Amino acid sequence: MKKVQAGCRLWAFCLLVLAIGSHGELQAALNTTKDSPSNNNVHGGSRSPGAHSSSSARSVSALGPKPGFVTAPGDGHLYLNDELFDFRSFNTPTIFDGQEFQGRDLLQTVLAFGTPVTRTYTLHVANNMFSDGVQSPSSSHILGWDSDANDKILDLSRQFGVRLVIPIINQDYGGPGSNWVGNFNDLRALRSSDDDFCRTQLIRHRYEIQNYTTANQAVDWFTDRLMIESFKKIISFYLNRVNTFNGIRIGDDETILAFETGNEMNWGNQNQTIHKRPPPASWTIEIAQHIKSLAPKTLVMDGSFSRNPTSAWEEEVLDSPYVDLFSYHFYGEGDTQFFQILQDQVRAHEKTFIIGEHGFYSQAETYPAFYENATCAGTFVWSLCAHHEKGGFVTHGEGRNIYAYHAPGFKNQTSKNFDTQEAEVISSTYDASYTILGLEPPPKPVPGPPQAFLVKNGSQAGISWRGSAWAQSYEILGAGSLVQDWNVISTNIPDNVDPGQLFIPLNPIEPTKSIKIKFPKPIRKKSHAGWMDSKWCARGSPASCSKKFHVSPKQDDHQHKDAHHPNLPKMLNNPTHQSRLSLVPLKSETPHDSSASGGWFAVRAISADGVPGGISEPVFLKS
Repeated sequence: MKKVQAGCRLWAFCLLVLAIGSHGELQAALNTTKDSPSNNNVHGGSRSPGAHSSSSARSVSALGPKPGFVTAPGDGHLYLNDELFDFRSFNTPTIFDGQEFQGRDLLQTVLAFGTPVTRTYTLHVANNMFSDGVQSPSSSHILGWDSDANDKILDLSRQFGVRLVIPIINQDYGGPGSNWVGNFNDLRALRSSDDDFCRTQLIRHRYEIQNYTTANQAVDWFTDRLMIESFKKIISFYLNRVNTFNGIRIGDDETILAFETGNEMNWGNQNQTIHKRPPPASWTIEIAQHIKSLAPKTLVMDGSFSRNPTSAWEEEVLDSPYVDLFSYHFYGEGDTQFFQILQDQVRAHEKTFIIGEHGFYSQAETYPAFYENATCAGTFVWSLCAHHEKGGFVTHGEGRNIYAYHAPGFKNQTSKNFDTQEAEVISSTYDASYTILGLEPPPKPVPGPPQAFLVKNGSQAGISWRGSAWAQSYEILGAGSLVQDWNVISTNIPDNVDPGQLFIPLNPIEPTKSIKIKFPKPIRKKSHAGWMDSKWCARGSPASCSKKFHVSPKQDDHQHKDAHHPNLPKMLNNPTHQSRLSLVPLKSETPHDSSASGGWFAVRAISADGVPGGISEPVFLKS
């Protein structure tokens, strides 16, 4: 097998393609962006600044989309068409949940890593028919299939060349409050009929159980034949589904690097207080064999998480021809000490080891050291969030000053919902994604055009935008008309703010006059030490759990991904320095004649290396 060689010599061109599109558009953009960002005059000629900037959907990865299924021949590495396909990347747990814009943004972020691979979260299970349930059929994947979300993301991933690892079902040992996507406890709790799939896949009613805890303890998911057969029917339905956007059967979709048997599958004791063993070998092998019968060319990853490195997998599973990849999750420096033991165990059986989730290290300096020592085929940091449709980013807190990350990473955070270590985490992972392939890390990508729109904050009109993947900052451009030169009226504006809190005031009477923005004082760096996943701290558990701990590492991703912290510091704001912006959309009206009074404005994205990127379509604000 040979390492990846293609890609580096094409990198500079690919970076420009990320920001723009065709060769004609490329030349027009070069004519515009050749001026220094500090040069206030942008020669637009008779064209609007956004006319040469293509949609961000046209961006491609440095390696480019490539056909074929990823393989794991048994030497501990992954390959695509005989080229090394090892990766260092991120989990994107909300990729199936947000609107298409968020999915695109995440995929454009992932495709810039050395090997574009990401791990999604599990398929959702409807459970709001229970008093403690939160997942509705309209947003679930197992009941009330959301083709616009699931199928579309699979189709976009195929177009971009991003490969996905998809865990099929979730296991959660917290209470109903942390059961935000539904899990197999709901499946064993719902009534079904063997001749009706829509009820077969939903099993607390099969045993007439309504209470979450009772269902968790009354039925053994891993040995109950009704549960096993019902889960296999779910898998059959999922893998036999034909994507509504591209006509590809999911079991035949090479976009999927691997199907994972589940997320953090653990065979607890009868009262669910001790969780120190993986699922029984019979269950894992039967499920893996069923997946292989429906997707013979796709890899299968064991989703076991024993929480006991000395008994991570049973020998029978390690020897099974139906299981290709073995995963474990590392949280905190203490977990990583077991890496070599686990990898050696997997390699002894000529299988491939993947770190399905890792992170929450006390200091950012742990990441480069971790990557230097981790020699396995793939690793996924938990977790990465997208830009938001209302401007800013989707945010999520994990507790202990730990928050989801955003590319390209921001050193100066002004919101408590952003991680002060994210710049180092993103950069070290980005670099490692290339060094693992034997390649020199290239510059960060040049971002595509943002999507600008007008908003109003009280009586003040201004501009906001949907951010561009990998943009470090933005410039605001202003002009009196589309045929006049455009001036850069504000620079170095970041968008690391909560959803709907990105606002730059505008003066349509003087559209080319500079705007000065006063930014909040950055939050000091904070340690991540002391994090603990309390879902394993069940009553009666021998686990030593502190009195102060976060409830669950993934508890609030869905329910609160758009929520706002009640005590947020000041965001980018107008001169009144409001602590909370209430933005109302404004319509951009195209003037009917050149005598119309007002100004034209646009937004240009800037890369982490200061390279000007794409420019938004212009918007007109009446005076």
